[in-house]
Amino acid sequence: MTGVKQYDFRSMSFYQIWIRSFCDGNGDGIGDLYGVYDKLEYIKTLGVDGIWFSPIYPSPNADYGYDISDYRNIHPDYGDLAQFKKVLQKAHGLGLKVILDLVINHTSDEHPWFLESRKGKDNPYSDYYIWRDPKWKRRAKRPPNNWFSQFEGLAWEYDDLREQYYLHVFAKKQPDLNMDNPKVREEVKGIMRFWLDMGVDGFREDVITYISKHPQLPDGIPFLPAINGLPFYKDGPNLLTYLKEFREVAREYGAIQIGEAPMTPVKTALRYLTGEDRVLDMMIQFDTMMADCFLTEFVHHGFWLAKLKRAFSRWQYALAGKAWNALYLENHDHPRVISRYGSEKYWRESGTMLAACYLFQQGTPFISRGRLSSIRGRRLA
Repeated sequence: MTGVKQYDFRSMSFYQIWIRSFCDGNGDGIGDLYGVYDKLEYIKTLGVDGIWFSPIYPSPNADYGYDISDYRNIHPDYGDLAQFKKVLQKAHGLGLKVILDLVINHTSDEHPWFLESRKGKDNPYSDYYIWRDPKWKRRAKRPPNNWFSQFEGLAWEYDDLREQYYLHVFAKKQPDLNMDNPKVREEVKGIMRFWLDMGVDGFREDVITYISKHPQLPDGIPFLPAINGLPFYKDGPNLLTYLKEFREVAREYGAIQIGEAPMTPVKTALRYLTGEDRVLDMMIQFDTMMADCFLTEFVHHGFWLAKLKRAFSRWQYALAGKAWNALYLENHDHPRVISRYGSEKYWRESGTMLAACYLFQQGTPFISRGRLSSIRGRRLA
C-alpha cells in the first residue's frame, strides 16, 4: 500500500453514534456534538476503539440526514465545525478513531449543486445529476424507464423548471449524482480531503455500490416494485474504476473505507475487498439483516435462526484468509436487536448471547446502542 501506513482496523471495534438521539448537551431536546463531547470518556469505557458518526451534515432531514445539503459543514442542530474539531481532538486524545458517513450516491434536492442543475442544460452543474427527457405516449409524459425507487413510487421525478426527469433511487428529495461526470468525482475527492485534513480517520460509505449506473438506463424487471431497476444501478460498469479513484485519496491519509453494499453477494464483494489493491477495507453486507427481513417496518416474517447462521457462515468462510469482515447485528436501519432476535423480558441474557454470537467471529465489530467491555478481552485474546 502506498502513502501513509493505514492503522490496524482488524484489531478494533467501533461504536455507531446516531447523534440526534444520543445525548443532548445544550438542553434543546436534540442530541448534539456537545453531548458527544461530554460522553467520550463513557464511550471509551464501553471497550471500543473508534466512533462511526451517522450523518451530521446540514440536511432538510427528508431521510434523517442522508439527504445532504452541504458536505463541508455541520447541521446547526448538532453544533458547528468548531465543536466537531473539539470532539475530534478529545476522541483522539482518548485513543478513539473517528469515521464519518460519506453519502455520495445522492444529495438533497436543496443542495446548491441541484439548485443550479435545475436551471438548465447550459450551466456548470447541468450534468451533476442524471437528467433525461420524458417519453411521450398518447400526448402524455412518461418517465424515461420503469424503475421504481426504493423509498417512494417511481424512481423519476419531473422537474417543471428544467422540463426533464431526474433519477432518484431513494426519496424524491434525494436526486442521484451523475458519477460518470469527472467533475462530480473531483468534488467527492475534495470532500474526502476536507475531512481527512481535519483529522477524520476514514469513512463508512453509504450505498457505495450504487454510484455507477448502466449508461442506457434500460427498463427493469416488471412487477418487482422497489428493486426492479436494481441490476442496472448496483455494481455498475464503472464502479471499480471510480472506487479506485477514491481509494487513492484514502491511501494518502492511511484512512479506512467501509462500504455499505445492499444486496451484494459475497462473491461480488470479493472483487472490492481482496488484495493490496482492494478498493474497500470492509463491507457492510445485508445478509445479516435479512434474517428477519430487511424492511421490518413494512414486512416482518419473523426471525429465522437458520438464515442468520447461514449468513454468518457464508461470509466467514468466503472471506477467511482473503478479506476482512465487518461484524454487526443492528444499526440505524432497524429496531433494537434484543426486540428482534431476543427477549425484552430477559434483556441481559439476550444481549450477552447476541453479543457473543457475532463478537467472537473474525472481523471488526460495529456496535449500536450496546456494550462491549465485558467480553472484549476474550474476543481479542
